[in-house]
Amino acid sequence: MDLYHLKTFFTLGKIQNFTKTAEHLCVTQSAVSHAVKKLEASIETPLIDRKGKHLTLTEAGKTLFRSCEKIFYEIEKAEQDMARFKEKIIFTIRIGSTVEFGTTILMNHIRDFLHTYPDIHLDFLFSHYLIDPLIQDQVDLIIDCKPHLHQNLERIHLFREQYITIASPKFIKTEHISSLDDLERVKILSMDKDLEWWDNFISAIPADKQGCLKNVMQINHIRGLINGAVAGIGIGFVPRYTVITELETGTLVDPFPHIKPAADEFHIYIKKERLAFQKNQLLVDYLTRLKPSEFGVD
Repeated sequence: MDLYHLKTFFTLGKIQNFTKTAEHLCVTQSAVSHAVKKLEASIETPLIDRKGKHLTLTEAGKTLFRSCEKIFYEIEKAEQDMARFKEKIIFTIRIGSTVEFGTTILMNHIRDFLHTYPDIHLDFLFSHYLIDPLIQDQVDLIIDCKPHLHQNLERIHLFREQYITIASPKFIKTEHISSLDDLERVKILSMDKDLEWWDNFISAIPADKQGCLKNVMQINHIRGLINGAVAGIGIGFVPRYTVITELETGTLVDPFPHIKPAADEFHIYIKKERLAFQKNQLLVDYLTRLKPSEFGVD
């Protein structure tokens, strides 16, 4: 089996799209197709089921893909092991994270890691959609509150993310907000119109009150929700760590402190093979040693 053909097949198996695979490998789409056909011919076994624009791996393809994972991650690990014998080498870790956690908490606590390990360079991808970049090896690891059950992933607990309802004191006074029933009269600031963003709050209130959120204003960024609440537009719902300063100064308050919304669990997700890389182990160890209070949670 030709190593180039295997690499092309492996990349296609991760991305599952001929055009995007070609772009990733900086070759033509026909070159990708030709390499896979050559590989199939060499082992006399079909590896790809092609159905229009969609493709899936055959059982033989899945078996070979799992072998490729071990082969190419071992090659990458060997390259990094050999790099130690050079006079100076910089190792890169690509980190994926949710937008607000990455731009605030992570940025505020990563400097010590960089100071401790000056031979490690970090690049960041902040997004609400992280699993595909992880599976396609665009990042080495991700930090996410969504559960990911994809095979071959290690899940490492980081912290519990507490949520809180927020409003300006003036808004609460002007709108006479004192009970859940009052929510029917005011704007509900949410990342989505269907109120999936508010699920942790809704699940924590009595069933007969769960229809009180009616007038939904969609704001698809946490900082927008916060600023909207500060400006007196409506009542928002955000992770508590994002508004610590506003709560301490009294710019925002929790209109329903007696309600304890369910918490989300933040985890590090990383492929098992990549966890074996020393650079990744160092970063994971550093992140898991941080205290919950340093993440702005209890």
